[in-house]
Amino acid sequence: MRYMAAIVLAAALLSGCQGADKAGVNGSSPSPSSPAEGSPTAMSATPTTSAPSSEEEPLLYIEQLKVIGGGGQLIQVKSNSDIDKKSLEQAIKNSLQTSDPETEFRYTLEWESPRFVQIRLHLDEGNVWSGTFNLDEAVTADGRKYASTEQPYRNTVVIRAGDGEGSLLFQGVTSGTRRVVPAWNTGWIKSIQTRESGAPSYLFYGQEKHHLVHALTGEALEIPVFAQEKGAYGNDYGYHEMYSDRFYGDFTYMISGNKTLYRVDLKGFTRTKLHVFSKPVYGMSSSPDGKRIAVLTAHDEYIGPGADLTVLDQKGKILHSQQNAAFISHSDGFLFVYSLTWEDDSNLILPADRGEHNPLGQVRYNTGSGTSTVMQDQRITDQLKKDLAEHERQPHNDLLLSGLNWSPDNRFAAFKSGTGAIQVYDTQERSFTFVAAGTMLGWMPDGTLAWADIKDHVYTF
Repeated sequence: MRYMAAIVLAAALLSGCQGADKAGVNGSSPSPSSPAEGSPTAMSATPTTSAPSSEEEPLLYIEQLKVIGGGGQLIQVKSNSDIDKKSLEQAIKNSLQTSDPETEFRYTLEWESPRFVQIRLHLDEGNVWSGTFNLDEAVTADGRKYASTEQPYRNTVVIRAGDGEGSLLFQGVTSGTRRVVPAWNTGWIKSIQTRESGAPSYLFYGQEKHHLVHALTGEALEIPVFAQEKGAYGNDYGYHEMYSDRFYGDFTYMISGNKTLYRVDLKGFTRTKLHVFSKPVYGMSSSPDGKRIAVLTAHDEYIGPGADLTVLDQKGKILHSQQNAAFISHSDGFLFVYSLTWEDDSNLILPADRGEHNPLGQVRYNTGSGTSTVMQDQRITDQLKKDLAEHERQPHNDLLLSGLNWSPDNRFAAFKSGTGAIQVYDTQERSFTFVAAGTMLGWMPDGTLAWADIKDHVYTF
């Protein structure tokens, strides 16, 4: 994972390097130090150089840096105790997982002192690649463990390499096949269903234009951004247009300025105003037949967690409404998109308060009767919960369970790990596979998993 922050001078990077012990790995050689930029992935305070007391917990302080001038990436590992060198080297080898096993992971260990090692990565930044390793197996020189049960991810490092241009990737979990489609850097990617294909397309939002990419063909439709709505509501995700999750050949629907509903002509890129809402819009979805649009708006006079539902027809006429139909717990005043979708032409899947009686945080809402039922997922077995808890080294996590993304045959469940990496759980083998560090998008009909290598924080609601 790459971070761009403060510039660190070479002298600071290599303080105390006189007479340093430098060990090459996989045949690579040490590189001269260069200025770098980055930010910590764990606790980054410089450890004390005094001898630790017998009561002091041994800690690793991990910081990832990108060396300026094409010098690659650098991982600094510092400790408040002397590190057993062999245990740290072995910890990297034992825990290393990569997105492409065919690509060699090359690095150099540069020991600046018994408490400070720099891991210099030798990666091909022209290829999209990611990997992860964990230093929990490392111990101090006197045998004390760095692993923590309370902070299971603190010694985990996630690495990404690439040209920074953005890519859409498809990976076969069992076949190992891999396909890369050029994409665009963005802060928001939305999965779109179309009438023309059973495979999804992906909408890459932009400030001047959007791009709709067909997952199977890689063909892209360029959609211009319309002028911003007068009196638009502000939001916290950075885009003033919100498109429906379904496109219908030559048209779709769109909310502008979190306020106004439009029908958009995808041939001439003109729009027709259908309805203006009196409160900020939280989310929208259109039915499979394209005849109804469901919109969630703020329930309160302020931007709060509760949302009212309005269902409109193709002309913008209100067909149905329900107060407090949806709920997502968040701080007041922050406007993010609420995910909703039509299950069929009568039922909506809406967000709800997550808890003991609704671990998935979803309800099925029938627009005919106006009734809601809590969503259940029989694929989430007690065994799956146990395996996930052990793998993530955390107690039962409803948020993790609600984010499981199932393969078409229901054998595999993809999810975003607590480390930020994409993992896949095999229900038959009860095993976990690292896929990549990126943004998970979903499964294709043929069982390949789609993900995006864009940047660190991308919304997919």
